[in-house]
Amino acid sequence: MSKGKALGIAAVLVVIILGAGFFYLGFSTNLLSSGTYYTKVDNAHVAENDSTGDVIHLQSSEPFVYQLPAANQDGHKIEASFGAAHELRQDAYLELKLEPLRGVVYWEEVSPEDLPSKAADILD
Repeated sequence: MSKGKALGIAAVLVVIILGAGFFYLGFSTNLLSSGTYYTKVDNAHVAENDSTGDVIHLQSSEPFVYQLPAANQDGHKIEASFGAAHELRQDAYLELKLEPLRGVVYWEEVSPEDLPSKAADILD
């Protein structure tokens, strides 16, 4: 086998491995997710976004950054990260709007009756 052929095969393998890793990370987080998801606030999963430069959360410049499990109407579950200007009400239900690569672009509090049944089963 020539040196060029071996390098070509190695390059293809590296691309395949990197692509598989990106695919896995995209679906295990909210990186490639889109649509409407629902979550339940748990203030044990909030981090304060430190403005002194010690800890920087790239997902949000808001003072509070949440990382919570979320589910859509079909029961698909992800980990959603989003920011808030204030600490949210414990056990409140939120509707999250997600876009690929951007993550959560909008959220609002909803009543438990507004949750799709599959998402409610996962969140309770």
